[in-house]
Amino acid sequence: MYRIAIVILMILTCLLPLTAAAAEGTVPKAATMMAQQMDSQIMRRVGTYPEGRACVSIVSTVPVFLGNLEQSSPLARQMAEEVMRCFVEAGYRVEEIRKGKEIVMTPRRGETILTRQTTQLADRDVSTVAVLAGTYTVTRDSVRFNLKLLHATSNEVLASSSATVPVTSELFPLLADRGGNNPMPSVFTRLR
Repeated sequence: MYRIAIVILMILTCLLPLTAAAAEGTVPKAATMMAQQMDSQIMRRVGTYPEGRACVSIVSTVPVFLGNLEQSSPLARQMAEEVMRCFVEAGYRVEEIRKGKEIVMTPRRGETILTRQTTQLADRDVSTVAVLAGTYTVTRDSVRFNLKLLHATSNEVLASSSATVPVTSELFPLLADRGGNNPMPSVFTRLR
């Protein structure tokens, strides 16, 4: 009986970290959790205004790798997209700064209007209250995101949040930016 209890305790000890990782889970779940935390912090500041969330406009930037602030990844871009989705759903005014002047139609890519070419932007002057910015750190088993809403005209952090996303076979390819030397786990394993 004593041995069975020890075996069960050992199994639970091994599964506990997996349960914690599953609680934060996928990128959309982590983004939702972070957006809700930042929403709570912002609402403590603007909750007295009748407009509430609608008086706050937000622009998003992409989280960057903490070890090299000029480096990002598709996973970081996806996280930014998911957090912005949450802010739109919550009622914030979210501005898309990548909107181009015109719709571009190409046979292979289809119809696009988003661009990162500054000469093609519809509007280069953006008036916003807050900017979403952040960093991420890659470990062997997970990616830790730290996001902030910064006051657009000062260095003040209006809200901040963190979440950890486990590295899965689905997320692993999103850690590498095509054409860049991104930090990636050197070994990837998963439980069957």
